[in-house]
Amino acid sequence: MEGPDDPCVNMIIDADQQQPTATATAPPGERALAIHGVDKRFPGVHALKGVTLDVRAGEVHAIVGENGAGKSTLMAVAAGVLACDAGTIELGGIRVEGADPETIRALGLAIVYQEPALVRDLTVAENALLTLPPQLRVAADADGVAGVAALLAPWRAPTALDPRSFVRDLAPDERFIVEIARALAGQPRVLVLDEPTEHLLAEDVERLFAAVRALTAAGGAVIYISHRIPEVREIADRITVLRDGAVRSTLDAAAVSEDEVVALIVGRELASRFPPKAAAGVLGVPRLELRELRGAGLDGATLAVGAGEIVGLAGIVGQGQRELLRTVAGLTPTDGEIRVDGRATRLRTSAAAERAGIVYVPADRHAEGVFPALSVRENLMVRGLRSVARAGFVRADAERAAAGQLRAAFGIKTPGLEAGIDTLSGGNQQKTVLARALPTDPAILLADEPSQGVDVGARAEIYDILRASADGGACVLLASSDNAELEGLCDRVLVVSRGRVIAELAGDDVREAAITHAVLTSTAARRDAGHGDRSPGAAVRLRRLLRSDRAPAAVLVVAILALALWAISVDASYLSATNVTSVLTLFAALAFVALGQQLVMLTAGIDLSVGPLTGLLVVVASFELSEDRTSLGLWIGIAVLVGVAVLVGAVNCALIVVARIDPMIATLVSYMALQGVSLLLRPEPGGTISTSLADTVDATVGPIPIAAIVAAAVGLALERALRRRRWGWQVRAVGSDRGAAARVGIRTGRVLLGVYGGCALLTLCGALMLMGQVGSGDPNAGTSYTFASIAAVVLGGASIFGGRGSFLGALAGALLVVQINTVAVFVRLDDAWQLYLLGGLTVLAAGCYSLARGEQA
Repeated sequence: MEGPDDPCVNMIIDADQQQPTATATAPPGERALAIHGVDKRFPGVHALKGVTLDVRAGEVHAIVGENGAGKSTLMAVAAGVLACDAGTIELGGIRVEGADPETIRALGLAIVYQEPALVRDLTVAENALLTLPPQLRVAADADGVAGVAALLAPWRAPTALDPRSFVRDLAPDERFIVEIARALAGQPRVLVLDEPTEHLLAEDVERLFAAVRALTAAGGAVIYISHRIPEVREIADRITVLRDGAVRSTLDAAAVSEDEVVALIVGRELASRFPPKAAAGVLGVPRLELRELRGAGLDGATLAVGAGEIVGLAGIVGQGQRELLRTVAGLTPTDGEIRVDGRATRLRTSAAAERAGIVYVPADRHAEGVFPALSVRENLMVRGLRSVARAGFVRADAERAAAGQLRAAFGIKTPGLEAGIDTLSGGNQQKTVLARALPTDPAILLADEPSQGVDVGARAEIYDILRASADGGACVLLASSDNAELEGLCDRVLVVSRGRVIAELAGDDVREAAITHAVLTSTAARRDAGHGDRSPGAAVRLRRLLRSDRAPAAVLVVAILALALWAISVDASYLSATNVTSVLTLFAALAFVALGQQLVMLTAGIDLSVGPLTGLLVVVASFELSEDRTSLGLWIGIAVLVGVAVLVGAVNCALIVVARIDPMIATLVSYMALQGVSLLLRPEPGGTISTSLADTVDATVGPIPIAAIVAAAVGLALERALRRRRWGWQVRAVGSDRGAAARVGIRTGRVLLGVYGGCALLTLCGALMLMGQVGSGDPNAGTSYTFASIAAVVLGGASIFGGRGSFLGALAGALLVVQINTVAVFVRLDDAWQLYLLGGLTVLAAGCYSLARGEQA
């Protein structure tokens, strides 16, 4: 980015003023972003059809359209995430061709995605600093926490959003705040906001609009994408309507009505936004009764919902509406009484709720609604397989036909039923979740923000379906932050505050103004409930410590000491200098390989080839580092070994990135190939390895091998880089969420190349230690290191899902593995028991860590 005198937008967070401020940028009216004739196709879908769009400095330019109209695709092209098939893009007068997200960001375009491009296993501070240019990375303290806290201060009190918190622990609205604050801090010329207010509290929407107006007043440009038409007309200067991938019109926001905008979006006049409500006095007997529910977020909640009735839950976000729905859905245990059709019911699990005829539609479709690894067809039919099965076997034709009917009925735009659900727009994913749930004719339908992220046309269809479900005899209980939606759809509205129902509106009182008044007056004493002072107490700090990546290392140290005391109690010679040297020599060899394995596992991979690679390097050394080699010859031999290691790392990376083979399968192929090459070179152990090399790698300081000290130092350096350097954030980001990493400009292929190359080089270091121990070319010398290294990193707390782990844990795990094998000898356990003990501890550790982190084991 340019210096302080550059005319680009310079957003500065003033912690004292607690408001975003801006310096002058380009003169108003100049083109900040020019998109001309952009075309983009996906298999079976023509997503963008010659789109042309000019965005001027000093304006808010809204882009509206139905789900699948091409809005997010167009912005992904502008942001460098997708390459267009035809057309041109100019940013600040500079023509952009083949640019990546990082380059686009450096040119002044920042984007806040509909689903924030935040990495769940990084902290708030790490996510913020990951995308900022070097000169904007605040270094008030070692890890930038104070600087990031200043960036967040205008949005929430510093104690409310702790920069040390992991993104995975944030509420949806907090994630958006982090994403917005990060985008503004990047000093954008053009700011793209894609559905930015879907999860925000009312006060945060006001802060966002203030920041938008400050940015445009200073000469910046804002592209605002939203399905909320009143909101668009309030903030926008011009509105561009996209339909079916093409621009239909660009209008002056002040000169067009809401109905006219809606008609342009859907291509027709909507007869009504909401279906007719049930006639007064015709509602059935209560189907759902809740009495004195107490538990997480609830404090004596009591209500009843009758057959044929739609009841809305209103209130400030975090007052218990969502917890109430999740309790009835069997997802959150509580105390109190739940009655379904007059019968007391225990809803301890979601399966019990389903048996009772209860269907739940969650608000967070990504975390709880869709199955990312499954196709659209599979997502649509996962609840309805019994209807298309015969004798327990699914009839494929019937399943496809049923899925096709659901797709047509809900207007789900997809290139095909076999397309991955993650290829759909956010709104179409939401339609898929609803389509899966509603045709099952539930007795009780629970809907949490059912129209969130859905366009106006589909929203009307969803309202019709909800009303039809109620007219069919079901009772519908929904939570919504849109009071206009509650007014138009609900027969009654219950206001929830502090986990209790404290007000009820019915009949003519179900009006937006009355709902707003009831919500605000009932929560006046605690307006920011759920988002107040969140400074961590002792219990929170302890829980955070136990869930941290470094906690397993401390546990392993205790286990190592306990094993040592056991061995000493049996045989005091365990503490002899000879045994200490032997243990630490074995540790050094395994530690290097385990550090490499940890590096790979951070990216959600497992390198099965490290064992055979170790053996191959020992075999090659028996030729290249033989006893008769000169000093120069030994250096050439080491260069050959480095080349072999780097080549293996590059091949593994190519199989994963280019050939798109699963890492475990790719490295299994390498495992077999490397073992085969080793056996071809040395069918039987043979050759000798230079004793001078062996003496060098086996050198000690007292009883401590120098190699063990080096291994520990390398592990400490890697650990520091993992937490404090952009390289470490990128590695963890790729493992935690590769899609989000790519959207923020991380070159994932380059990161993986470095990871697998680094693993191979660290394995080479372990092989050098092994050469000093075996002294000859044995093709089977290192094969055990595959399992041993995996066991070490799993014991050390690494997650097989990626993004989590610690090099300190890998070191402790390697020492524990060696300790188990050594202690077993001293206490006279046979080889089988060594394997039982190591395997059992590995499984136990993986399960405990996964449960502590809320992962699947």
